[in-house]
Amino acid sequence: MNKKVPKITESVEDLKVLLRQANKKHEIRRLNMLYLLKSGQAKNRVQVAALLGVDRTSVGNWLRAYETGGLEKLLERGYAPGRTPLLTETQQTALLRELQKPEGFASYVQIQEYIADTFGVKMNYKAVYAMVHDKWGAKLKVPRPSHVKKTQ
Repeated sequence: MNKKVPKITESVEDLKVLLRQANKKHEIRRLNMLYLLKSGQAKNRVQVAALLGVDRTSVGNWLRAYETGGLEKLLERGYAPGRTPLLTETQQTALLRELQKPEGFASYVQIQEYIADTFGVKMNYKAVYAMVHDKWGAKLKVPRPSHVKKTQ
């Protein structure tokens, strides 16, 4: 099935300027597609796909996006939403406030128990560690051991 290539409204010079300004790989490929079609170096989706080293269906999807929303829609890149966090935003801020208190928590197990008691959410140790240590960079308030003969 040979679908018609949509009319490209930007000039070749405008596309060259946009290509020089683009810094993301997906933007460069998509603008390059428009440039190849507008300059006449490629006449259809299959030729563009061969020149850019992508599948023809990708070129078709890009052209459909360009046709429906112009350059803005073409250069837009969607990301997967990811998994929803176990704790809501308000719960996370409350836990962060608790972590910032001088007494703090002595262990991640203690944080785990606090989350279960306060919010009713059961989180495993790794998830608590990843959120508190890796994501927030918070430190546990643990007294460091001192030698018994050291003067106070």
